[in-house]
Amino acid sequence: MNNFKLEINLLPLGAWDNDLSKTLTKKDWDTLRNVCYEKANHRCQICGAETDDLDAHEVWDFNITNKTQTLKNIIGICTKCHGVIHYKNSVRLGYGNEAKMHFIKVNNCSEMEFASHLHKAISDFEERNKVYRWKIVADLSNFGGEGIELKTRNVPMIINPYENIELSKLNQSDKRKLFEISRCQDLVGPPKIISIDVNNFQGIITIDSLFTDKIEWFLDNIKIKTKYNVVGEFKTKISVADLMGHFLSFKLTNKNGYLKSKDFELLEYGK
Repeated sequence: MNNFKLEINLLPLGAWDNDLSKTLTKKDWDTLRNVCYEKANHRCQICGAETDDLDAHEVWDFNITNKTQTLKNIIGICTKCHGVIHYKNSVRLGYGNEAKMHFIKVNNCSEMEFASHLHKAISDFEERNKVYRWKIVADLSNFGGEGIELKTRNVPMIINPYENIELSKLNQSDKRKLFEISRCQDLVGPPKIISIDVNNFQGIITIDSLFTDKIEWFLDNIKIKTKYNVVGEFKTKISVADLMGHFLSFKLTNKNGYLKSKDFELLEYGK
């Protein structure tokens, strides 16, 4: 396997919210990236291109056995090299071919070598996606961040009571087994559920519904959040990050009645 100067390194789904640029305060992140830019001295630290528009890229090493992501470096790189590293995102934005050609140019390699490297990167990505939560290991003093502390995110796993249930195909009798439903007899009826999606990598529940005026969220039977809808389809999300409780549920309401869910159980990862 070739050791390329520029590599595709797809960030696993469970690490998407672990970027220092997201977890640190703006002041602390600015401290780290400014040190990075000073070291780069207006040159991409991968391809060597001169530019005043560098990105601060975090270089992480992932250990599946220990479920750790370890910060190896923070480097200043050009947007073209950054687009190669996050190749899937470049493809999504319509710049896949440009990223491929930049990879080939910087590494002085063939299209076949690019294809082989991409296959390995995707294989690594899929293998790493077996881990839902990564433990961050980083000594920020090595990168100009003396005194800066990492924040530990508490993101419980979500046990979805509606997993593998096609809600759109349920009859009224089945719905009453899965939801608490109240309606006014002579009116249209309570809100209608389109879908319930649980993303356990980021700890997010997404509810898509129709005929909904508001959604209320309850943690251990205590209301913690309310969101209102003006008109039309209502798609809303809630993050379970840092929620200190065990059972989460929602209630959809309109003037004709309500629909209340079963409990989503929140568990510490690994339990």
